[in-house]
Amino acid sequence: MDSYFDSAIEYNRSNPISLARTSSQAQTVQNEKNWEWSYLVRKCRNLELEDSYDFYMRRLRVGYLSLFIFIHVAVTVIHTLLLLTTPEIKYVYVDMVAYMCSGLVIWVVLGVNFRSELVSKHGWVVYATSWLAVCVMVLMDIGLNVYHATSHNDILNPIYDAYTLYAIYMFMPVPYLLQPFVLGSAVTFCYIINYSFVITAKDDNQMHSILNEAIYLSCVNLLGIFFRLMRDIALRTTFLDRRQYVEENLLLRYARDQERSLLLSILPAQIADRLQEDVKNRIERSKQQHQQQSQVDLRRSADSQTLKRWRQPDHGTLFIEPHDDVTVLYADVVNYTHLTTTLDVKKLVEALHDLFVRFDIASEEYNVLRIKFLGDCYYCVAGLANPNPDHAKCCVDLGLRMIKDIRDCQKRHLNIDMRIGVHSGDVLSGVIGAAKWQFDIWSKDVDIANRLEATGATGRVHVSQKTLSLLDGEYFFEDGTEKAREDPVLQKHGIRTFLIKSLRAPMHDPRRRMRERQVKKLSEASKANFMHNSTLHQYNQVRNQAKLEMCRELDKMPIGRIQLTKVFRRSTRLTQDEIEEETFRRNISSCCLFFRIRNWEFQYMKEPDVMLKYSIALAWVIYMGLLTIQLLSKDARYHYWYIDGTTIILLTMLLIVSWYKKLWIMYMSDADVSSPNGRLSGFFFRMSDEMQRNVVIRVVMYFLIIFSYCAVAIMQVVGCSSDEDYADLEPSYDERVQCFHPWILTNCMTLVIGMSFLFTRIPFIIKSCFSALIMIGYAVLVVSEFNFIYANSPSTNVNFNAKYSHILLMIITFGIFHLMERQTEFIAKVDYNWKRQLIKKQEDALITNDTIKVLLTNILPTHVADFYLSNQLQNELYYEEYDNVAVMFASIKNFDTDKIGLRVLNEIICDFDDVLNKYSQSLRVEKIKVANWTYMAACGLDVSRSEQVNAPQMKFRNVSLMPNGRRSRYDGGRSSNADGVQRVPYGNGSNIALDLDLERGQYEGNVITSGPRISSTHNGSSSNEVVRVMAEFALDLMRTMRRFNTENMQTEYEGSTDYGMLRIGISHGRAMAGVVGISKPHYDIWGNPVNMASRMDSTGVPGQIQVTENTALKLREFNIQCNYRGMTFVKGRGNIPTYIIGTDRDYQFLPHRPPAATKED
Repeated sequence: MDSYFDSAIEYNRSNPISLARTSSQAQTVQNEKNWEWSYLVRKCRNLELEDSYDFYMRRLRVGYLSLFIFIHVAVTVIHTLLLLTTPEIKYVYVDMVAYMCSGLVIWVVLGVNFRSELVSKHGWVVYATSWLAVCVMVLMDIGLNVYHATSHNDILNPIYDAYTLYAIYMFMPVPYLLQPFVLGSAVTFCYIINYSFVITAKDDNQMHSILNEAIYLSCVNLLGIFFRLMRDIALRTTFLDRRQYVEENLLLRYARDQERSLLLSILPAQIADRLQEDVKNRIERSKQQHQQQSQVDLRRSADSQTLKRWRQPDHGTLFIEPHDDVTVLYADVVNYTHLTTTLDVKKLVEALHDLFVRFDIASEEYNVLRIKFLGDCYYCVAGLANPNPDHAKCCVDLGLRMIKDIRDCQKRHLNIDMRIGVHSGDVLSGVIGAAKWQFDIWSKDVDIANRLEATGATGRVHVSQKTLSLLDGEYFFEDGTEKAREDPVLQKHGIRTFLIKSLRAPMHDPRRRMRERQVKKLSEASKANFMHNSTLHQYNQVRNQAKLEMCRELDKMPIGRIQLTKVFRRSTRLTQDEIEEETFRRNISSCCLFFRIRNWEFQYMKEPDVMLKYSIALAWVIYMGLLTIQLLSKDARYHYWYIDGTTIILLTMLLIVSWYKKLWIMYMSDADVSSPNGRLSGFFFRMSDEMQRNVVIRVVMYFLIIFSYCAVAIMQVVGCSSDEDYADLEPSYDERVQCFHPWILTNCMTLVIGMSFLFTRIPFIIKSCFSALIMIGYAVLVVSEFNFIYANSPSTNVNFNAKYSHILLMIITFGIFHLMERQTEFIAKVDYNWKRQLIKKQEDALITNDTIKVLLTNILPTHVADFYLSNQLQNELYYEEYDNVAVMFASIKNFDTDKIGLRVLNEIICDFDDVLNKYSQSLRVEKIKVANWTYMAACGLDVSRSEQVNAPQMKFRNVSLMPNGRRSRYDGGRSSNADGVQRVPYGNGSNIALDLDLERGQYEGNVITSGPRISSTHNGSSSNEVVRVMAEFALDLMRTMRRFNTENMQTEYEGSTDYGMLRIGISHGRAMAGVVGISKPHYDIWGNPVNMASRMDSTGVPGQIQVTENTALKLREFNIQCNYRGMTFVKGRGNIPTYIIGTDRDYQFLPHRPPAATKED
């Protein structure tokens, strides 16, 4: 069923801060956009993150550079040790010295980049050291080829050509892409020249060999460029994800603090914390129950039976707290009734607002907690929220300040004054009911303070003897009024009263000065709120704060699984960030990089691969390169054209399907259509999307492509005889090489290994194992099947076994890509972990936000709460004008709080609130307040029906206004007006305080004088529906009260015949609602219907509903019987006709009977 609890959650879910997902098509388009390199670069620049990202990349490049130095040292040492296995070691001394010296030079040159201060001061150092290191590597490798070719006529194959290119693109600290591409192109050109003039100078098929080498090195460059681009995209995405985490964390924290601040301005922290914890637990339990029952999102289930309206716990205590030793102050505006008949209601509200703003400021200064307004009555308490030994003095000082403030208003020709009562004692404080809570206090001491105000003197503070005893003689005083001595309530409790005249010596009391300093500090601290600024200023603050937080987060950004720079500077005392990083590292297995939590790993694997199309595009290009190499190196009679044709068609189809979605979005999509409508086009679009989303399909395609690579490479040896076939023959190496060229095949297999690692979003363990199998299988091919061909192929060093050279190149390639993939996989999992943290934080914040929203929705109308959350107002007036509002007062007769207790009152009010929940449709009934045993409600207080809304700096979250602040006309059915202003849906109603003291009968209403009004379509029966709905609600309350009495009350109270019966009064008409004061946003209502409804109740009959004549006429239009009661005296109006609504024993309406026609008629 619908409820305030549900509606608050529904409302909060629709808030922009929520995590509500968009449609799948829109999400698809956004995902395609979010992974574009140009988009990521623009986003970093727009967020002013480029400098921070460059700083992070410098750290990352230093980490990669340290890894490269380690790899290069290992390769140099291993290669040098292998050279020691040559039969004639004297021929490799030059090579060994060259390797060792070049390695040392490279180490020294690249080591300069570890000096961060030097690099940051001189940016050219990065380029110079990278170029110099690459030049040393190339000169060493090519120089040895030239040396051996010229000195001993030994033709050797370079082993460090691809290695140098991988170093440029993967490890060198050169930023961006252009510089590495230029450097890689230069190295490629150098090696092609080496092949042309040194290695293949005497070959018969020199041009084919050069083309094969050029294609191979071009493919290596493509692998390096692809790796660099994918790494930059992945890192920018990780960086932006972290930025989003930081910013949303700030926004969520600030929004939560803002709502919490508003909540604490309404409820004391003790009650607010208990309520918040209870509601939070219920939301979490309801969410868990709902998730167990169905997978439907909570916010889509408005009729969920797991979310009932909040009520006081059945098993626990009430949200009521006892407080000892506090002081209560009641202040009433004298001559307020006269003002209601002489001032326009707008001017009256402005005067009250100005007066109550002064009172709120004064109450904050004196550390007194304002409870609520009762029309023109203002009451508060000191020593309740925080223990205060000077609570009595604070209240008396506040009372004197109030008198001073209201006399300042007399200078504006307002003939008003104050009457103040102060009493010290014990109170109960808290909230009751299930909806529209208002913090209140109860006890006999509260009633005594009320009577002290009622029997006090104008312009004086009237205190009890107990309060006077707590003032320590700091004030002059005199005996109380004669009226107080005759008051039955004060006589019953033996209260002696006094009137405060003035302070004795306020400037010379050190205790007073100390108290004033403490109060000043509290006041200043309460105003130091981060969010109390303009929206633009808030945005700039959040953005600047996010930039500062990102500077700190740079130390948390992942560098990789292997961080050699930390090995040499290991400290015994870890920072908090290092502890968090070590904790995360322990959650990932060292070997396979699996999350130790299986569910996390499965979810990670299921992440979509938006970059799949780029992997397939690269795979297609590399395949065409391998195929071209095969065609150039393989004799035509050994070609298997049908296999090549099949694989080309298959890979081309995969390429087309993988790119179809992106191309369609780029060239065919528009704002209205986000997916193709055609059958064939839609099929390709869905297949393209499914390829990205389904990990099984991706793995199958991965195996298919790599098998195609292996097939096109191994086809070079198909048809060639193994060593066993040549057991009886001794063919030459040249005869065998006509079948296939060993170095060409080895180069092709290194490309296969590189491509198998660079395929994105394939599980790391699959890529590593598959690549290892390829390497081992090829090693077996080298050592066993074609041992003679490989052993007699050109080696990389003189007298060095060529088989070792082939295997060494494969191991180097595998090692480089394996280590880089480990780094990339680790960073990807760090990013995934951060996303999970963000989601968890958002869920926690959402639950907290829902909790506070439930509380606020049960305290203030939704649009008023949003207004105050969006506009941190200091003393502006907010008001709404309504053409027709029905108001109801319902009093429970002869129930006494002291004898029956608050628990019974709470149960009754909760039952009434359950009835209220049934009236939550278009013409919803809104609970206004509860005052002692009186329940007030209104119908028609819907902001979308308001004739005029005056809100300074209006900026509702969910309420659209015209530029001039005036609400658009209500059109009954359309969603927007002629100006295109969006209609606001019906709100959650109004939380209205009213001037009510039924025991004294002193509520003073305000008649709205006729003035300029906006034409409205709320006329006729549609507008008068509020009267019928209010009457139906009143009957439901009477039935509920009778059922409660039958179930719980077995005997009558002190022989009363109307014990526990409801006495109800209803009136309707024009009204004005608004918020006055600043310390607690307090939604109040003024107007003739409020005044008359209170009088209809106070002068009514138990068990009956009394209405005014005008209201009776409207009810008769709905065929509801209204019986004339007679002339009833109403304070301020004299004798007026009143009516009783006709009901039967079951509290059902009796039909209206028109009077019989006379003969004259």
